[in-house]
Amino acid sequence: MASAEKLVFPTIVEGLFVRGLSGKVSFALKEQLRKEGLDLDRPLQPAYSLDTWTRCVALTAKTLHPEQPEQVAWRMLGERMIDGYRDTMVGRALLGVLRLIGPKRMLLRTQHSFRTGNNYTEVRITERGEREADLWLNEPGLLRYFKQGVMLATVRAASGPATQVDVVQYDDDSVTYRVSWGAPGS
Repeated sequence: MASAEKLVFPTIVEGLFVRGLSGKVSFALKEQLRKEGLDLDRPLQPAYSLDTWTRCVALTAKTLHPEQPEQVAWRMLGERMIDGYRDTMVGRALLGVLRLIGPKRMLLRTQHSFRTGNNYTEVRITERGEREADLWLNEPGLLRYFKQGVMLATVRAASGPATQVDVVQYDDDSVTYRVSWGAPGS
């Protein structure tokens, strides 16, 4: 994957910018996003470069959550993306089965799930107990916090509110999360 361009697919872009942030993207933000390579007034492209995606998420986090630390703002957008992704055809199908399979089986399918949204995610899972696992992703920079929000909202969809996703280790190119969840119905 080192030589291939890292791409983000339109289902993710739609989940965040079209559905998750519906009514929250001002004209000024829309214009800034257009300058960064995301034109929300035109049909979405078949893919966006990871650099374009990162710039657009950064700009949106800063614009919509200026009072929050960067990590929190990015995490909030990740959670919002899952809220919007649930309204896409792919997202509806994927999130619809989460409660049926539960968080542990959902985590085992994480690489496949992330690959519906991009062409680069690699995942390693280390089970830590019945309701806890470490999840390693090759996610660069501040996107680690966006994916933290994605994981938080996704595991919540599979198990309920007693979910926690903490960043336990990271470097420039990867992150490890500790994911924990409560008993069914908690």
